[in-house]
Amino acid sequence: MATKNSYEYSGVSADESGKSLPTANKTSLKQRIWGSSGIIVAVFVSFAVGLYAGCMNNDGKGMLKMNNKEMNMNKSGKGHVSDGAVLVTGATGRTGSLLYHELKKRGVHDVRAFVRDAEKARKELGCSKCDETEGIYVGDVTVPGDLEKAMSDGAVTKLAIAVGGSPKLPPDMQRKVEFDSVVYSVEALANAHGESRKDLRVILCSSMGTESPHPPSFFGDVMHWKLNAEAFLSTSAIPNTVIVKPCGLPEDMAGKNSTLIVGHNGTIMEGSPYHSVSRADVASVMAEAVTMSNSCGKSTDLRFDLCSIPGPATTDLKSLIDSARWEW
Repeated sequence: MATKNSYEYSGVSADESGKSLPTANKTSLKQRIWGSSGIIVAVFVSFAVGLYAGCMNNDGKGMLKMNNKEMNMNKSGKGHVSDGAVLVTGATGRTGSLLYHELKKRGVHDVRAFVRDAEKARKELGCSKCDETEGIYVGDVTVPGDLEKAMSDGAVTKLAIAVGGSPKLPPDMQRKVEFDSVVYSVEALANAHGESRKDLRVILCSSMGTESPHPPSFFGDVMHWKLNAEAFLSTSAIPNTVIVKPCGLPEDMAGKNSTLIVGHNGTIMEGSPYHSVSRADVASVMAEAVTMSNSCGKSTDLRFDLCSIPGPATTDLKSLIDSARWEW
């Protein structure tokens, strides 16, 4: 359950008249009927063509044409993207490891982990060889070349960034971990695909409160660089980006047993004594953002706060994320 605490955040319908048709000969009546039908057919065809065109991919294939390669349906009937590998950076971290396992549990075929230490990966991720043959890439997120190796084959189409720096790090390292590593990761993904970027997706775990001009001093420069990472991702030319901004993340909070809430600009916690969300819930929301299909006509770039309150566990995560879209 969500806990009460003082954690700071790291959130042609026409009505029928009933009048009878005026008296007319049979030919006139037939012409009226066929004329009306022609208009209806024309409107329907125009609508269908417009809808299809509005849902076209860049390669000219209609998104409405769903096949097994492009879409999988879960038990609730919601479409989920199935093609392309997913790379999780920060995969042995407290949130990243949960996200890695959540994606595996959801049946994602190719889940890759970018880690600093193979032994820690063996402990947290359950790998055996813990090398590239098992999708485990050892490297440093602050070194561009290491990230490029993990994505150079062009198989990775979705990048989930779960890297986080401690405020106890020196200021230059806070920047490298929170900002530079995000730039390097997205750059490596984009470069691996050249001009064919229409299927790329990046999910970033940031923090609630980055919009505050005066964050608590114990955060150091972390919040500043997180906000810069959000701004960069929003302008990175990646066609599909999701920025998840959780509130407080207490270590002892059980997951998947609270009601999740989303919003913008820190407003979802106003007047509430509940300022926390579990890492397991954050991982589940990120996994949903990785795998969910996009509805035609809806924004493919999202940025929202995530928190929780006591109540029934939220199970429809796609609807939760959809509810975070701006009204327009």
